[in-house]
Amino acid sequence: MGERHYVRAIQRVLPSGELLFFSAIDEGMVLTIAEPRDLVTHLADELQAMKQPRDPVAILAFDCVLRRIEAEETQMTGRVSELLRKHGVIGFSTYGEQIGPMHVNHTMTGLAFYPPGTIVSGTIP
Repeated sequence: MGERHYVRAIQRVLPSGELLFFSAIDEGMVLTIAEPRDLVTHLADELQAMKQPRDPVAILAFDCVLRRIEAEETQMTGRVSELLRKHGVIGFSTYGEQIGPMHVNHTMTGLAFYPPGTIVSGTIP
């Protein structure tokens, strides 16, 4: 949408050849095929970046169930769980997130809690 990309997961291909998505797709939306990054490496990089300037006290995460399914299908569940545990991440699975009127999925969103007085700037994309 505009210059930003949002993940919309394909649920299945219909017998007619049409794609059925988990989220609503407006007619005329441009479909861009993307190649995924390694789930564990990407998560590790983002969690490491959150340790600047200090380690968070806790991280509350909302992880789309499609990410968990991907981890299971690619046999990464143990590595993902170990990484989340190492960084003190707690949370639960969701069905994606709502950004204004648009539902997106295959996302992980969360809140990082830092000690009092810690100044954190910027956002993790």
